[in-house]
Amino acid sequence: MQQNRINKVISPREKVLEVLHRYQLVFNELDREKAERQGEQVNSQKMIGPVPGIEVGDEFEYKSVLSLIGLHFDLMGGIDYMCRGNLKLATSIVSSEDNGYNDRFESDVIIYSGEGGYMMSKDHEVVKDQQLVNGNEALANSMKEKTPVRVIRGEKGLKKSGKKMYAYDGLYWVKDYWKEIGAQGNIVFKFKLCRIPGQPHVH
Repeated sequence: MQQNRINKVISPREKVLEVLHRYQLVFNELDREKAERQGEQVNSQKMIGPVPGIEVGDEFEYKSVLSLIGLHFDLMGGIDYMCRGNLKLATSIVSSEDNGYNDRFESDVIIYSGEGGYMMSKDHEVVKDQQLVNGNEALANSMKEKTPVRVIRGEKGLKKSGKKMYAYDGLYWVKDYWKEIGAQGNIVFKFKLCRIPGQPHVH
């Protein structure tokens, strides 16, 4: 007699939680780099807007985890983007008030500093003007095309341990951008992002 099998449908949220759980199990036994190599990945394609299985307020201990779950792929840069045809559009940013660029959080508004302008030479740092290319260009295009950008906040003290954590803060519109002189005397791009109403607040 043939038995009927019941296949459980796994929701996007369950997939994300399973990947995070396995990552932590491996991390407890190995170093972080090995954990990243052995961990599974969900949401492997870049996308604009909400990511399946990710909820506003989710917190992560390591920036590398953001890539495993498809929230933010660029581990080195603060601005992640994708191309729609020849047009670069921002998908997400990682913002932090202590990143040296002085990002500012004002209630549901973020004044975000653009990328670039600092290069390491053999024995010293070279400061140059930022350009409207790559991530900066993508954020400017997101304003023109009216596409939302995911914001992840990197902050110390989100948990009692005092370690820096990353919290998904939801979707924002890019409302404006401009150039100003930075602390090192170079030109820096600033972007004003406003939180889209109706989302849960991160405490």
